[in-house]
Amino acid sequence: MQKTAATIYCPNYTCQTPNPETQKFCQKCGTPLPKRYLWAIGAAELENYRVGDILADRYVRKRDRILLDTKPGVLPEMPVEIPETIVPYLRLIPHRLQVPQVYGRLPQSSTRPEEQIWLLEDAPIYPQGTILPAPNGDSATEIAHPKLMPTLAESWESASPMRQLNWLWQIASLWQPASKQGVAASLLNPALLRVEGSILRLLELENTPANPPLYELGQLWSGWVSTANGSIAPYLERLCQMLVRVEVKTAPQLIALLDRALVICAKLHKRTYHIATRTDQGPTRRRNEDACYPPSDSHTNATPGAEALAIVCDGIGGHEGGNVASNLAIEAVQQRIVNLLGRNPEDLDPQIPIAELERASAIANDLISEQNDSQQRQGRQRMGTTLVMALARHHELYINHIGDSRAYWITRTGCRQVTLDDDVASREVRLGYALYRDALQQGAAGSLIQALGMNSSSLLHPSVQRFIIDEDSVFLLCSDGLSDNDRVEQYWETEILPILTGELTVARAVTKLLDIGNFHNGHDNVTVAVVYCQVEPIRQAGIDPNHLVAQLDEVPPVDFLASETAMPAHEEDTALPANNADTKLIPPSRRSPFSVPLVLAILLLLGLGAAAWFLTEGFKTFPQFPLQMGEESTNSPLPATSTPEFNDVSPALNVGDFLQIRDSIIDTGNNNTSLVLLQQPGAEIPANELGILPPGSVLQVSYKQYDEGEDPWVRLEVCFIPTEGDTSSVVVEEPEVIVEQASPSPTVEDSPPAEPSPRSEPETQPRIREGDLGWIQEFLLDRSVVLFNPTLTDEHTQGCIKGESSIPPESQQMDSQP
Repeated sequence: MQKTAATIYCPNYTCQTPNPETQKFCQKCGTPLPKRYLWAIGAAELENYRVGDILADRYVRKRDRILLDTKPGVLPEMPVEIPETIVPYLRLIPHRLQVPQVYGRLPQSSTRPEEQIWLLEDAPIYPQGTILPAPNGDSATEIAHPKLMPTLAESWESASPMRQLNWLWQIASLWQPASKQGVAASLLNPALLRVEGSILRLLELENTPANPPLYELGQLWSGWVSTANGSIAPYLERLCQMLVRVEVKTAPQLIALLDRALVICAKLHKRTYHIATRTDQGPTRRRNEDACYPPSDSHTNATPGAEALAIVCDGIGGHEGGNVASNLAIEAVQQRIVNLLGRNPEDLDPQIPIAELERASAIANDLISEQNDSQQRQGRQRMGTTLVMALARHHELYINHIGDSRAYWITRTGCRQVTLDDDVASREVRLGYALYRDALQQGAAGSLIQALGMNSSSLLHPSVQRFIIDEDSVFLLCSDGLSDNDRVEQYWETEILPILTGELTVARAVTKLLDIGNFHNGHDNVTVAVVYCQVEPIRQAGIDPNHLVAQLDEVPPVDFLASETAMPAHEEDTALPANNADTKLIPPSRRSPFSVPLVLAILLLLGLGAAAWFLTEGFKTFPQFPLQMGEESTNSPLPATSTPEFNDVSPALNVGDFLQIRDSIIDTGNNNTSLVLLQQPGAEIPANELGILPPGSVLQVSYKQYDEGEDPWVRLEVCFIPTEGDTSSVVVEEPEVIVEQASPSPTVEDSPPAEPSPRSEPETQPRIREGDLGWIQEFLLDRSVVLFNPTLTDEHTQGCIKGESSIPPESQQMDSQP
């Protein structure tokens, strides 16, 4: 007889009492019992197990590939090396609202040691006992067993026009980051596209040898036109045609076109925002260094369609300093954002609020830094603050985040953390070095890598996210006095969900959450802000289909950038002081799969940079906390000359990667107006010159050569050269937003062989032909002149041998790693 219920062991290591699966708290010690339902990938071996069987002495098979971890207090098995197929999950952790994360690995079978089964958490699985609201207004139902959330295709026909466009908008927003990691094909597999209310969820990621072209989205979406809401069906049909005909070439263009339609469809609903805030010193702290906006204990009801603003700051460091920093940040941000309020969404491009939020963060950062400098605060005495804020504008809600204060999104079906802490553990995962639960085991895993007031604004990278609101939602903003120890995940159902059912006011919910933070944590100040959005349909409201279709008449230019589609740039290598005195400066650990020589080279650079700093600035600040290492870029443990900022966001080139020369050079301060291929690496030009690459050229990386003391050389094979004056057939897709500052090009004295320069007599230049092989130094291939991993057609790759890489002459062969 199969078991239908599992036994959950208490995660408290001093208790470990077995409990029934239905229990929420340990029957003996009262510790919350997390229920982690996991999705298994690479799971052919599971076919040998029945429902109810236990794998590896801890995982119960609930159904198909859904497992339940019965020992949530025990760290799952971690790999020694992370395989390439798993790395995309880690690097996409900023998008974990849609992308599941790797929990661990199932211990390998003794009979089939070659098979690895990986377990994903936060997959689109309804846990056992979930209350599912009926879409037609009938009574809600409670599921008896965990089950997968429905596919988008299954939910499509019954969805509102706003929600249908919202799902497509989320797919388009994921296209660039997924393409960068080689998993864009996941967005074309209907079985992987799951939905949880308005939120699109991916079941797992699908790796393919090459990214599919963007026009395949049009082919997929065209199958949904016939069942789309009648008011948007003509719009969707034409949009799909434009994709298939490659009139829409990039994901940012597609997002912009969907945004126009969303603004119109948003008029079918009215939205009312309720905000309540409260901050408290806590039972153990001598003063309150937190701050919030609106001021503590305030409760506001916004008028339908109006904007709403809520801010939470958690001050850091210095006698009477944290509270000053948090209040400075509140005032500066609030004053800057006032400029956005009251503006018509049809007249305001979504990029404007994003830019304003980033600018507001920079202004607050500069104000705090200036006060630190004027008071000669050094090291641990420098004051700073975290920041998390929500700006609601009609159908959109923006979250701006720096530090480890958090934002959560609660709907009737779940609670999701939408911010990613700016700490060492998260950085390790973002860089692909470790699974999250493994990274948490580091001694300084919780140390912050950025906060307001600690560094120059040029080194600040706020995370701005945008959400489309088409259902009743609650956004919770809080300091770590509440979020520590997973208190929000434990109590959202009892203390936040009742807001959505009308059983609890936002003001009362804030008070209860504050009490939870003080009673169950109690080690810090606690600050809470709740933003409740009510969405109600407007009777008799309608949409003119012709007006929607007219939004497609003008397509944004190819280089149009949508910053919300880019992965947040959090590659900082400095750790900021958290609220505990033991926080240290933590450089990232370069763990597998990277080579030992690379680690040694990085350590050498770190040593040289530290020595250079000490000789120039060290005596001024020693022995202060290592955050104050000087001005600007000198606060990084890496030497300022090691990696220019522009190249930090350019992906490392691998053999087989495709590149495309831009139609026009982006103005980034880089004076290079053309790229020159050389016949041999390192030889003098012009005698060694193979030719200049014209705009629109498509190339493939065939080899990389590392010479000691020099930047890597890349050998490129010319796949496609556009006909003179014709770039109309070039199909490109920008894989990631371009940062504003370009890397400075080395001087002629530094690298004379590879310095490209304009030619005054183009007719005398050597001419590049398809199939040619030429060399160039990798640093010249920055984002101001090159598109990485563009969307291509067969015409663009016909000049290269597909799936093969030519091998360099024996005399030039070198190890491909430094």
